[in-house]
Amino acid sequence: MKRVIFTFIAAGLLLLANVTSVFACGWLGYQPTAPKSLQK
Repeated sequence: MKRVIFTFIAAGLLLLANVTSVFACGWLGYQPTAPKSLQK
């Protein structure tokens, strides 16, 4: 039973990391350059 729970948690973490990575890549791609106000 514990092996099933551990596998489920591991799969969930991998899926979460995957989604976060894709979201970060998409967000960075959407904003290729920093706003002029942040560049000093």
